[in-house]
Amino acid sequence: MLTPSRSLSQVTVCLLLLGVLGFAMSAQFAIGMPALLKADEKQHAAYAIVLSQGVLPTIDTNTPADPVRYPQFAEALFGLDEPRRDIWVANHPPLFYVMSLPMVWLGDAVGNVGVTLLGMRLLNALGYALSIILVGLLARELVPRRRVVPVLSAAMVLGCGAVTYDGGAIYNDGWGTVAASLTLLLGFRMVREGVTRDRLIWATVAGVAAASFRSTGLVAVLVLGACVLAALWLRDPTLRTFRRGVLLAIRIGLAPVVVIGWFYVRNIVLYGDATASAALFEKFSRQTHGDTLFQLVNPELYLHLYGSLWADDVIPKIWIVAAAATLAVTVTGMVLDVNAKARPRPDGVMRRVVIPGPEPTVLERRLEVAVRVLMGIYCVIIIVNLASFHAGGGWIHARYAVPFLPVIAALTSLAILRVGRHWVRGVDEEGVDLRITLYAGVGFIVSAMVAHLHIQQRIDGPADASWLFALIAADLVMFAVAAYVTAQLRRRLRPDGELFARRSPRDQPRVAQVSH
Repeated sequence: MLTPSRSLSQVTVCLLLLGVLGFAMSAQFAIGMPALLKADEKQHAAYAIVLSQGVLPTIDTNTPADPVRYPQFAEALFGLDEPRRDIWVANHPPLFYVMSLPMVWLGDAVGNVGVTLLGMRLLNALGYALSIILVGLLARELVPRRRVVPVLSAAMVLGCGAVTYDGGAIYNDGWGTVAASLTLLLGFRMVREGVTRDRLIWATVAGVAAASFRSTGLVAVLVLGACVLAALWLRDPTLRTFRRGVLLAIRIGLAPVVVIGWFYVRNIVLYGDATASAALFEKFSRQTHGDTLFQLVNPELYLHLYGSLWADDVIPKIWIVAAAATLAVTVTGMVLDVNAKARPRPDGVMRRVVIPGPEPTVLERRLEVAVRVLMGIYCVIIIVNLASFHAGGGWIHARYAVPFLPVIAALTSLAILRVGRHWVRGVDEEGVDLRITLYAGVGFIVSAMVAHLHIQQRIDGPADASWLFALIAADLVMFAVAAYVTAQLRRRLRPDGELFARRSPRDQPRVAQVSH
């Protein structure tokens, strides 16, 4: 079976460039923000510190507050009531905090917990940067025949101010997103290219990591099992294949149970449920916001979730305008795209887009639909969990919208490619796509930089002279990286450039093998 050709080398380089810029922006926030500024940073950092002492904390374990050893914690905890002085994030699995132990030991060795805090921020920044790249790769799986969609999707994510801002804080969301996205990506690759032993092993490892970072990683493991079943069944719809697929899916699901299941059992024993949500709501006397069904049909939930990507926490609310503009372009572009397919015109935004290459076979189309359905299932399960969390009294933050970014970014990219045809004309469809991607990508980078500077004005910088020097240096590095990335995108997205001129052997049409 022929699979769509991909220009992995050039597309991947573009994604890496955008990821590097995302890391530079998050690292600048990590250096520039006062210690423990953002919500929950105290608790995430304290989790790693207590774990380094050989204790797995509970949601009632006190945050270290020794004014001599941990002066930043003592200052941040001053005046807080007892529940907020505890490590309430101890309901999360420990993998991120195990990864943070070297930073804790380094901080202890130099006698400065600030080193630990900065190290954990940079660790999360790396996770968010990799997440930007993985959003692009997942967008390619959702829209495999539009080669510029991954680049445009990653650029769109970079333009969401809250993404790089949250990347500069101490959260486990960055690496949790990396593991969950990688699990989905490997699952979708198996749907498209077949199930092999190596793919199964790597996907299972990624699934175990996802479940060991955050409980939402279990959803990615569930979808991974469905990917394996779909990959086998769609190629050989027999009862024997179905049984084999179910058996493999069960094995994939058992791996996280064996490795990290003990932690979720511990949560059930200590708090009554696997995520300790009810215990946390009771601990902080949270007020309910209706029931789950009410939140699922409440448009405000979705608008808040979407808008939080641009305007969350201290980010000036004026950036909600960017969210509204992006949403308007997305809706307009999708409507035009559907209309253009139904009633195409010879030119302009209603022109039928002719994608180069052979027409996909019936099986290829089914596999494309399967990938999109599986991604939809993942998003539905996540939104149901999020609606339940919000109904119980939980708050909505931008990092909770990150799992939906592959779908949001892919749809926005397709819409921009459609709307952009109003201004960018040409006979060569690929050349038009490249020009639109370059203009839109640079626009997202500029928007990201402006938002970045705007956010800086809302947070207090470090008072120490050495940290101020580091902040200025980080700013200079960030702007230099942004200029380099912009120049590289311009070179690599030329219509007569390398994006489509050279293909590696892997990019050529090939026959997908399925191991039996």
